[in-house]
Amino acid sequence: MSQSDWSIRSLFHFTVNATSFEASFEFYTTIGFRVLRDNRDVVWPDYVATQFGMERAQGRGSLLAIDDGEFHTRLDLIEWLEPRWQGYEGPVPRIMALRTANVRAAYDDLRSKGIEFITPVRGPDEPTGIEGVVCCRDPDGLIVEFIEYSGGRLGSRVTSLETRS
Repeated sequence: MSQSDWSIRSLFHFTVNATSFEASFEFYTTIGFRVLRDNRDVVWPDYVATQFGMERAQGRGSLLAIDDGEFHTRLDLIEWLEPRWQGYEGPVPRIMALRTANVRAAYDDLRSKGIEFITPVRGPDEPTGIEGVVCCRDPDGLIVEFIEYSGGRLGSRVTSLETRS
């Protein structure tokens, strides 16, 4: 079988680990994710551990989405029961960036619902094409970045930024 016989169609989901399923579930549904499937009480079959190269694998989870259509942007929220997950560690932040329409309205709305942000909305920033950007943390410290680009851009302009020599 060659590469021309198959292709990747989309990102199916990414996993966000949680130390408290309930706290993280409330956070992600508050910021706009909706439940596709609630798996918090499902006992995972033994093959899940084998597939992931683990001795045991059990967790409480829910599959969430932020958009419609055949290829949802999905988040698999999991509180690991076996093995128990202890939280994010390390010197660099872990970040989930969410492309957002009207980041200032999102900031105002989510603040009114009790979401705490690291800083106020920054931007617009003409050189990079960022209309606005703001970050908060989920209950376990994962940085959630809400970013809006001006003029339908799909990413930041970097040509005017300094480079390492």
